[in-house]
Amino acid sequence: MLATRGRQVALITFGLALMLGCGETHTGGATGDCSFSVMTNAISPGMATVGIVEWSTDSNLASAQIVYTLNDAGSGVLNTGGTAPVDLTKPNNRTLLLGLKPQSSYTFHIDATETDGGTCTSSDYKLPVTGAFTDVPPTERNVLNAAALAKGFIVTSSGETYANYAIIIDADGTVVWYAPGPTECSRARMDYEGANMWMVGANENNTIGEMRLVSMDGLTTMTNISGLQNAHHDFAVLPGKIAAMAWAGPGTDIESDLVEMSSDGSGSPTTIFEIGGNLYGSGTGAYAQYHCNSILYHASDDSFTIGDRDPSLYVKVSHAGAIQWQLGGSCANAPAGASNCVEGTWQVNHGHHLLDDGTMLLFNNGESAPATVREFQLDTAGTFSATEVKDFTYEGQGNPVLGDVQRLPNGNTLITFSDAGKVVEVDPSWTPVQTLSGAWAYADWRETLYGPPAR
Repeated sequence: MLATRGRQVALITFGLALMLGCGETHTGGATGDCSFSVMTNAISPGMATVGIVEWSTDSNLASAQIVYTLNDAGSGVLNTGGTAPVDLTKPNNRTLLLGLKPQSSYTFHIDATETDGGTCTSSDYKLPVTGAFTDVPPTERNVLNAAALAKGFIVTSSGETYANYAIIIDADGTVVWYAPGPTECSRARMDYEGANMWMVGANENNTIGEMRLVSMDGLTTMTNISGLQNAHHDFAVLPGKIAAMAWAGPGTDIESDLVEMSSDGSGSPTTIFEIGGNLYGSGTGAYAQYHCNSILYHASDDSFTIGDRDPSLYVKVSHAGAIQWQLGGSCANAPAGASNCVEGTWQVNHGHHLLDDGTMLLFNNGESAPATVREFQLDTAGTFSATEVKDFTYEGQGNPVLGDVQRLPNGNTLITFSDAGKVVEVDPSWTPVQTLSGAWAYADWRETLYGPPAR
């Protein structure tokens, strides 16, 4: 694991910033019996749009949060601030303020709950004005129905473009976080705790693999993380860990291993189980091989769903590697067994989303335009079954490589046409409510940038 020299410079700069007086600046009065002291009130030198607050109080606290608000926000602005939970075990209650817009002014205060149940609120503090990015790719946003939008953030990456990066885009189409990424960065995903951004290169040909970690404050970067050089396409996040798909040997279109590593990048990765013939059969003809390309973790039953483009299927697997069911591909001699397998009619798939209620969405690239989103209702009680609910196309849009889909909490669906550089959000009737144009790979929508991911 290699920490970049930029981190050392950033830490020195941050130390100088503190000595130069990034202390408290506040207005208004506190309420309750707590006395607050803010030691650090600064913009991270490693990330122009992340605030850092360190503080203390004379009271014994059960919990606390920092509420921050964009100053002078226009009437049409959707991302007007947020609420950052405080980890009271961290030195000086260090808390990051995420999702801040570039070159903007924010005010924050601390809400605290004491161990005896009492509550108190600090004075208002003014955060220094955020900085600007210099290398952010252009993004265009077209809103078709503002009232129907899901107001959150999109975490995505550059994919197979000339640039390599990870970005976060807010509900207004503004880039609020940006960092360089590995070659052909196909997935960027915050870890389960929301402390770090992990990235993986597509590494389709098993020659230029890299996984990278950048802390959300930008002060720590780990490149070419040891043991993950064979990682490719996608990875999942789970409490305290990341789980990456890694080619099991040399060559292309071969079986993979699922390897886990600490979410802070420490230690060495561990192989959990194989992804290949032990779980499902390969494709046939030109697709008589393996090419897993998407994975999600499901905390509700400690399992994974994994997609493979060559046999055009998805499987659900326990954390221990036991196959549970197969959707798509051929059920002939499937390790899941005939009663836990449903064949599919699509060809070539990438991103997917499985909800706890059995809703399954998948991105079907197809062998020719257009690409489609397929929605199924799965029934796992007794004989496994899958009832198709929707087969959706958007303006005849094709997408040979990558592509993603996610059901949002308000019932909307986020569809990512990676090759076309377009994200489309549709309402529950599958009517588009906004489009975003730029450079995309896989994409994760999040209501907040704190805590576990939405899927």
